[in-house]
Order: sequence, then C-alpha cells, then structure tokens
Amino acid sequence: FVISNVTALIVEGLLGDAFRRRRMAKKIEELSGHIIVCGVGATGYHIVEELVRTKRPFVAIDRNSEQLAHAAQSLGDFLYVVGAADDDDVLEAAGVKRAAALVACLTDDKDNLYITLTARRLNAKLRIVSKVVDDRAGPKLLSAGADRVVNPTYIGGLRLVSELVRPAVVTFLDAMIRDPGEAYRFEELLVSAGSRVAGQTLAQANLRAISDVLVVAARAPQAAQFLYNPKADLLLAPGTVIVLLGRAQDLQALHPLFQGAQA
Repeated sequence: FVISNVTALIVEGLLGDAFRRRRMAKKIEELSGHIIVCGVGATGYHIVEELVRTKRPFVAIDRNSEQLAHAAQSLGDFLYVVGAADDDDVLEAAGVKRAAALVACLTDDKDNLYITLTARRLNAKLRIVSKVVDDRAGPKLLSAGADRVVNPTYIGGLRLVSELVRPAVVTFLDAMIRDPGEAYRFEELLVSAGSRVAGQTLAQANLRAISDVLVVAARAPQAAQFLYNPKADLLLAPGTVIVLLGRAQDLQALHPLFQGAQA
C-alpha cells in the first residue's frame, strides 16, 4: 500500500510538471514583443518583481528550477524556461526571435558577455541591457551588442548618497514604487507615424481625458535633449518621445494611441 501510494505521488508529480511545462511552452509561443530576463538571482529577482507588478509580458530563464519555482510562488505565476541562457535552444524556447528586449543579469561578466553575443546573433533588433560587475567589462559588452550596461554597485552608491542629501525625495519615490495598492511609474511612449496622436498638439491629444497621467517631458525627433514640463502647444510629430507619470493601468491604456494606424 505504501509503495503503491508513493509511486502514484511520484508519477502524478512528474506528469503534472510535464503538463505544466507544456502549457507554459505554448503560452511562450504566443508571445511577441516581450522581455527576456536571463538569471533570476539576487538582481534578476527584483527585475522579475517589477515586471510582474507593471504587468509586462516576459519570460525568465535560469538553470535552477527550484529558484524559478520559488520566485513564481512568491511573486505570482510567470512564464519561464529552465536552462542555460547562453544556449541557442533555450533562448529560442523563450522566444528570443520575437522578443523586444533582453536583460542579462548573471553574476559573472563573462556569462553576460556570452549571452549578449548569442542573443544579438539570434535577433539583430533586440534591445539588450546587461549587468556589469567590473567597469572594464562594460566596453566589451557594448562591443558584443549590448545597448546599455548597468553597474549595480554604482547605482547602489548613488542611492546611499541620495539617502544622505535628499531623504524626502527618496522616500517619495519609494512610496510611489512600492505602494501595494497603486503602482505608479514613469513611462516613455514613442509617437508612431499614422498613430491617432501623430500631428496633434498635446492639447488636441488631451491625454488626461483618456487616462489620468502627467506629461513630464518630451523629446522631438532628432533632438538630443528632453524638454521638461512641455506646453500644451507641443506638436506630437512622428518620432517624438514623451515621458509620462501615472498608474501602470492608465499608462497601458495609452499605448494603442501611439502604435500606428492599425491601433
């Protein structure tokens, strides 16, 4: 009796895991324009947490299946692939050829470099952001195909000094980001040719009537600098980037207005 029950539990567990992974693979196949997170360790966990909170479509990759399962249990279910993120088959299983962006956040700079090389070869249009531990590895990652590199130690140093010299601002930003009820975020939107707002002024677009957001800044096509607190007569020409502040769901509601004639 004991042996039969233990065997049944093992078989059910294996079958259940197989079915779950098959369902997950089918969902990943349906994704397009998503984000791929390579590594769900100390840094990757927080990236996944932010993507879950802001409801961004993404797929996580990690060798450690238990680590992925723990993150999915604590943060909420999300799509993931178990395997090495520098493996072509694993990246293709995560939909790298259809993805919009990839973040490489493994512990070793060499691993992130190899992931960047592999991902760039599979998708030339992919936006790649890589973690860098040693600043000397930054130029190598950029040469390998990364669009941006981020040093967490540098960011941590800025945060420490900000706590010293501008604690109220830090408290405000923390409250905005970590509020469990309302997820307020900064978002950037690109005015596409043929979109519903292309050629209109900010006043004519009347974004506040559609969604409760605040326009913080704008950058005209080919311009190097942002214009902060733009006026109502700002022309939303195709190629203009605007930066907004609002709730995640309100910001998402504006995306169709900027995405071209098909929207």
